Amino acid sequence: MKNTKKRKLKIGNLIIVGVGVCLVVGIIMIISKFTKTETNEPHEYIATVMIDAGHGGYDGGTIAVDGTAEKDLTLAYALETGKQLEKLNPDIKVVYTRTSDKVSWPEDEAKDLRARVKMAKEKKADYYFAYHINSNLDPSCSGYVSYIRKDDKEGKKITDYMSKNLSSLEWTYDRGTLTTESSPLHVVDSQKIPSILFEVGFGTNPKEIKKIENKKIQKKISKAVAKALNKHITKMNKKSEDDENK
Repeated sequence: MKNTKKRKLKIGNLIIVGVGVCLVVGIIMIISKFTKTETNEPHEYIATVMIDAGHGGYDGGTIAVDGTAEKDLTLAYALETGKQLEKLNPDIKVVYTRTSDKVSWPEDEAKDLRARVKMAKEKKADYYFAYHINSNLDPSCSGYVSYIRKDDKEGKKITDYMSKNLSSLEWTYDRGTLTTESSPLHVVDSQKIPSILFEVGFGTNPKEIKKIENKKIQKKISKAVAKALNKHITKMNKKSEDDENK
């Protein structure tokens, strides 16, 4: 009788162990299946935005009155805007012309500008946004300004949203949206997609450069730009979906 009980206990234990192993294997298979699905299936983005940090590498750009190089400020704004845009809408893909001071193009201004346009095409960007810092011989000059192509209706809508967002922050003087007719800009004029070159403010204005360099202000301005891009892109995507459903 004792042997019979022992055999029964052993069989029971084996069954319990067997069931446990099956459960563990099953759970692993389920987790593995979901992990593979997430990894293998590409994310379907509604748009790709290329953010261009003006200058970089050999080209420092404008040197502010306090000695700060434009290239460092444009990079800070570009990276923060990309971060804010991805946070606002994960369905918008953000790509950059550079993410550090290291540049991939040669030390030649013409080739430099062509490289940025080429990158936008290679990355299949739907929108292009470049950051710059303005300068003037008159140290009292202040304000932000956007440049677009004359026929760029989408670019104009985005800059209108930007102006509204920035005005609510009471960020400096709005110099408006200008077209490249009077001020040709290769990185804007050579694109077929909505393209904006945004001058945040004047590095030659002692008071304004302090604000431009302020980390809190950088975040606010970057978020205002990201919100404008997201608002327009979301609207365009919804319009496209509505047209398809008609």
